[in-house]
Amino acid sequence: MFLDLKGKPCLVVGGGEVAFRKTETLLMSGATEVKVVAPLFHPGFSRLGKKGSIKFFRRKFRLSDLKGAAIVVCSTDSEEINALVGAAAEKTGALVNVVDRPSLCNFIVPAVFRNGALTIAVSTGGASPALAKKIRQQLGRTYGGAFSKKVEALRKLRVKMLATKSKADKAAYFRFVKEI
Repeated sequence: MFLDLKGKPCLVVGGGEVAFRKTETLLMSGATEVKVVAPLFHPGFSRLGKKGSIKFFRRKFRLSDLKGAAIVVCSTDSEEINALVGAAAEKTGALVNVVDRPSLCNFIVPAVFRNGALTIAVSTGGASPALAKKIRQQLGRTYGGAFSKKVEALRKLRVKMLATKSKADKAAYFRFVKEI
């Protein structure tokens, strides 16, 4: 799922390594309002705190934490908390991901490969995150390196093609796509 997260309030419940990675992904995906609630935090969170768009609450989860959250990610080692957050967040209408518990989610997070403007998401529907990660790594070998420069060149050609509506520009764009 590709979402514009700018201005969308996000809540992360949990402070471990996985919660840290999920929070980092939210920020890389454009999230500008992130709230993280946990009694303890992974050391990496201190680096993320310098970005300014993240607020930390060093305590246990409260149902009131869900107020206004559009996206909720839960990653705790407590099945009770995971189930509570999953059920309560879904009732609020939020998009909910409880890590490694597809039955508690209304969306799952794919393995994502990024290279500049190119983003490729891989999912096994929750069947095997390890396989999705392996495929993501293979994609990195195929579409890594200078491929992002080709994507940027295509972006510029497409903008020109759409602005001029020229048949020659359109032909140049599609020739370039075919060459790649």
